[in-house]
Amino acid sequence: MERAAKHVSEHVDIAGFRKGHATYGVVKEKVGEQAILEEAAEIIIHDTLPDVIMKEALKVSGRPEVSVEKMAPGNPFVYTAIVELMPHIIKLADHRKLTVKKKSREVEEKDMELALKDLARMQTKETRAMSGHTATAEDLVVAGTHMAKAGVPVEGGDGKGWRIYLNETDTYVPGMREPLLGMKEGEEKSFEVLFPEGHYQKHLAGQKVQMNVKVNEIFNLVLPTMDDEFAKQLGQESFAVLKDKIKENLQKEKDEEVQAEEERAMLELLAKETSYSEIGESLIEEEADKMAHELEHAVERQGGVFTDYLNAIGKTPKTLRDGMKSQAELRVKVALVLQKVADEEKIDVSDEEAKAEIQKQAEYYKDAEAKKKLVESVPYLAYTKGRMRNTKTTEKLRELMLK
Repeated sequence: MERAAKHVSEHVDIAGFRKGHATYGVVKEKVGEQAILEEAAEIIIHDTLPDVIMKEALKVSGRPEVSVEKMAPGNPFVYTAIVELMPHIIKLADHRKLTVKKKSREVEEKDMELALKDLARMQTKETRAMSGHTATAEDLVVAGTHMAKAGVPVEGGDGKGWRIYLNETDTYVPGMREPLLGMKEGEEKSFEVLFPEGHYQKHLAGQKVQMNVKVNEIFNLVLPTMDDEFAKQLGQESFAVLKDKIKENLQKEKDEEVQAEEERAMLELLAKETSYSEIGESLIEEEADKMAHELEHAVERQGGVFTDYLNAIGKTPKTLRDGMKSQAELRVKVALVLQKVADEEKIDVSDEEAKAEIQKQAEYYKDAEAKKKLVESVPYLAYTKGRMRNTKTTEKLRELMLK
């Protein structure tokens, strides 16, 4: 109790005493005995629960659920702690018998056409149109927009600088392009558009929306001529060489996509055929939180605002995480499977291997202090070893399972 009173006094102003130096009686008079008892309970739980968990060799996840059974001055302190155990594999699926079919995917003509179209767009010159110019199918329109559904403004439907390429038919909303043809700068027009059923903004999918558009600027688009001269401007010997290089890069992308799909199929099959002990809800929620944070960072890396993204897909942070729970549970299972397979196949990563990998990463750091911190970080070394072990294990599974 004396220790608890001292701790309480460190956070309370008591006249005539420096913080942490008031006597038990003075602290009791200031805050009451109940506050000291509650602090004492926190201290006892903090001091004893980890020892019990270690003594019983329990692997726990999440925060323990603690309830105080008895707490009174001069009496034994009794509490109950319910801990969620880390799940474990009861029976691992036979990864030496299960198979996944190998895939292959070649670059098609439509892939090349799309890549060349994107390249042409990036090299297209935009020249401000003359005053009085009417928008044509060879122009870019920069417009302000306002959307309403049944007279009610659509969330996220107002924009000031929406860039609409009239030379493209696959616009953000089908039916958006045609009404803009023939408009001039400063003109406004209202029309109805129908969002497709599969539109990524769920609250607009399949809905008719009233669109009000004001043309702010019109730019004439001057597309490059796709020839040898164009290729030379991009550092290539000829247009044929440029196309070969594009095809090579596209094939590399497709190979990476196929590899990711194969590995996902392997790991999901193993996870599905393996039996586990109970997987606690807190572990699933923790993984869902991690997935939500990963998504948030991905949106921000692309220059987006996460709250705007959530509004666009009609989600709240809670509904987003709730919708991720089944995938989060699968990720937990896959992590357990990878650990078990690595153990059975005796796959390991030495400190030296991991440190060499970290040194490679550190070469990209310009700040000497940040580089030193990365190289000397013990937690990051452990993380790197785990990541590299998973990579080695996945490569082993590819050898065994892909047929």
